[in-house]
Amino acid sequence: MGEPVDQQLILDAFLYVQPLVETRRQHRMHNARFGPDNALTAFRNLLDDTVRTVPSPNSDTLYTAFGYTLADGPLVVVFPEVEPDRYYVLPFYDAFTNVYASYGTRTGKSEPGPHLLVGPRYEGEVPDGMPVIQSPTECGAMLGRFLVYGPDDLSTIHAIQDSMSVTTLADWKAGKRGITYTEAGDRSWPERGSTVPGVKADPVEFWKAVGEMMPGTPIPERDRAHFDRFAELGLTRDGFTEPTDPAVRDGLYQGTLDGWQFLTDMGADQSKAEQLGVHFLHRNGWDWSAVGGDPDNTGVRDYGTDYTLRAWVNLLYYGMLPPEEALYPTTFYDERGERMNGAAHTYTLTVDTANLPNHPAGFWSVTTYDLDGYLVPNDLHRFKISSHSELRADPDGNITITVSHAEPTDDKANWLPAPATEFYLMFRAYLPVTAVVDGTYPFPIIRRAS
Repeated sequence: MGEPVDQQLILDAFLYVQPLVETRRQHRMHNARFGPDNALTAFRNLLDDTVRTVPSPNSDTLYTAFGYTLADGPLVVVFPEVEPDRYYVLPFYDAFTNVYASYGTRTGKSEPGPHLLVGPRYEGEVPDGMPVIQSPTECGAMLGRFLVYGPDDLSTIHAIQDSMSVTTLADWKAGKRGITYTEAGDRSWPERGSTVPGVKADPVEFWKAVGEMMPGTPIPERDRAHFDRFAELGLTRDGFTEPTDPAVRDGLYQGTLDGWQFLTDMGADQSKAEQLGVHFLHRNGWDWSAVGGDPDNTGVRDYGTDYTLRAWVNLLYYGMLPPEEALYPTTFYDERGERMNGAAHTYTLTVDTANLPNHPAGFWSVTTYDLDGYLVPNDLHRFKISSHSELRADPDGNITITVSHAEPTDDKANWLPAPATEFYLMFRAYLPVTAVVDGTYPFPIIRRAS
């Protein structure tokens, strides 16, 4: 029996590959709920309280998405034509969840028509004049968002979605068009973490998933010295082989469970994340991290070698956009520093709209979530207040929002329902200006209503 393996090495390995497993998990959930990889899914309804797949879902945009695997060849992705004043984004994520290409309002890369999506090692045919998108990994996803102004606007987005398609190159050349799936009418969603693989509860399944992902996941040159240290754990660039030494195997599997707890602790206690170098911005009780930025609007968001931050973001916010695209400041606390609780108190917050300049197509919203990260059921089916809502403005033009579990007896225009438990708020800013990104914008203070 060999010597026990260094626990830091195991944690480093876990943090490095965690995004690969999360990508695979997201694919499996998507496959179980909607359709196969390499096929477009058009979400026809805004996400609501029945969603149980991803944490902190947004109710501002309609998603149009697909997971892809390019081992069998490239895909032809047809981009839509979108009116210039409507916000949308088509970000492409590799298996490490870096955004390696992004198209839409912010980047101005919005040429409609067919594009060829190829894998990292592809050297085959490219149809004349067709733009190429090269994925750094064979597995990945595109998670597109289109702003919806309201229920009457859904048909416009549906038409945009219907103009898109994902097709294999062979079928495209044969004049065929890929099938687009839509979410089922029953609106039932699997619980988060309930589908294969059971990676949090079973470290064996976790490392099996890693082994499946590795052959299609070239290790970037900048990562290789860091990654090659994991060979003694059975992890190489070709895949994963379970260690034969019981001390190594048992240490790896226990260290994997410890790794999940490490990330969970970071999510629950921000100070622990900050001690490990995750840089947060704080303003009026709101916290956010403007990480992996894209200040030059290239359409790329890369975590670099910050593997801890990358894994932490994936645990909480899979599919997170670059800060210049969208920011998600979050708060759990009122102005007294106490946890917000919808049964105990009514709260107000005033959005300073005069000092919230945005790109002409940008907008903001405030959303309530329970502590599991789900939207809050309510009779009005209202999950957020946004700059596109029909709101009652204050005399100075600002917007004061009331947040409570009890429904107001008078004007409900600015009421945001909260659960009868503790909850958190997320302030989304789409296409924010520098003042929002760098924290100088005065985010609204959460006050208890007397």
